[in-house]
Amino acid sequence: MCGFDFSAVYGERGQGYIECHHVVPLHEAGEGTTRLADLALICSNCHRMVHRCAPWPTPAELRTLVQK
Repeated sequence: MCGFDFSAVYGERGQGYIECHHVVPLHEAGEGTTRLADLALICSNCHRMVHRCAPWPTPAELRTLVQK
């Protein structure tokens, strides 16, 4: 969403690091199988901002906010 590159900032320690976000919250999706389309890979700061308070923005909505 924001383009943050962990390896550019943290070097080898940050290489390959990313967090996984359920686009539809699990409490809304209910039991079932998670598909790749149900997930978004985002940095930890963006992940926290998505979950900070309801209403939860979609990854696209947060991307728009970050780009302003």
